[in-house]
Amino acid sequence: MSERNQRLDDLLADKRPEIEAHWTSMREGEGSAHTQAATDAIDAEIQAFFDRLKALPEPATDALVLAEMKQLYDGLYEVMEAADDGLLETDERELLVPLFIDAAAVCGVDPDEYDGEPGGEYRDF
Repeated sequence: MSERNQRLDDLLADKRPEIEAHWTSMREGEGSAHTQAATDAIDAEIQAFFDRLKALPEPATDALVLAEMKQLYDGLYEVMEAADDGLLETDERELLVPLFIDAAAVCGVDPDEYDGEPGGEYRDF
């Protein structure tokens, strides 16, 4: 396994417990959109994003990484729409977006070249 891919695996593994704790706390709210099925779908989109990043050539161009970020955000929107919105809000943005930015940085994207958030133009939560 390449160093980049190991770093991506480590990054996601380090964040998983915090993400799961967040989903668990959110599911406790009555009438919450954060059902097990919805949060599992979000987790699947995140895992697919990391898998696609790991499949990119090394070094990957910014354009390739940003295309994967767009696909991630498109997938998250589909999950959010299926859950009648209310699924990805400020708390989720603060939890997940830094993970996505860090993953892009591991792939060689300089966040500073994108006002601190590569792929931000694709995100609407």
